[in-house]
Amino acid sequence: MMKKLWGLVLWLLASSTLAQEAGLRLPVNGEIGIDPAGAVFDYRIDTELTPAVKALVERSVRQWTFEPVLRDGKATHAKARLHLTLIARRMAEGFQLQVENVRFSGYRDAVSMEPPRYPKQAAINGVGGDVLVAVRVDATGRVTDAVAVQTSWPYKKVDARAAEKWGALLEGASVEAARRWRFEPVDAALHAEGDTTLVVPISYRMNVDRPPREGWHYESAGPARPIPWLAPSRQAFDATGLMDGEVLALDYSVKLKTPVVGTAL
Repeated sequence: MMKKLWGLVLWLLASSTLAQEAGLRLPVNGEIGIDPAGAVFDYRIDTELTPAVKALVERSVRQWTFEPVLRDGKATHAKARLHLTLIARRMAEGFQLQVENVRFSGYRDAVSMEPPRYPKQAAINGVGGDVLVAVRVDATGRVTDAVAVQTSWPYKKVDARAAEKWGALLEGASVEAARRWRFEPVDAALHAEGDTTLVVPISYRMNVDRPPREGWHYESAGPARPIPWLAPSRQAFDATGLMDGEVLALDYSVKLKTPVVGTAL
């Protein structure tokens, strides 16, 4: 259905002021494989696209080049998640698709991720929130350590005292559950052997936590804490857009050499 919908929206908005001024955006997610020379050897898109848009995206991606991914000092095959944002801009002759943003992330697929229990006291008081958890996973996929990085309360104003109280409850339940998770073993052909650090968001939601339909709203967040087993130089990461239960690997990344952002498809 999405294939038909995207093509239909482009056609219907061909003369709209919104499309002309702001552009029509579409997030595209998938997977990309890179050979030892930095060329794309494998490619998959998970987002449903019209055949025309899909062909444009694939033609562009196949031409990208990357810095070789090194393992033990030697270039190797690598795979990463692809997160692409397209924007359709109104031109005199119609629409032009451009790449507005692109990022890549490593991953380890989950084998078992049982959700945490909802803390009884938080549930009774109608308290919900989002906890960002970091887990340390060994080569077999077993979680060897887990820690709460930050707790936030979208759409709410929470004072420091309440944030400390409820944050401790939600974080405790999150870490307890995370220690029982299991992930896929390391693929030695694509990843360096050893531990991987994964960041996973966990959402606790009550009916009262539904987002406002429109207008300004409060958002609160507790302090961000460092991940104890990572060096300071490796603490920075972007978890923007991660959905509940999605996994972001911090120890594995690829670097694009081809200028992509702002280019037309």
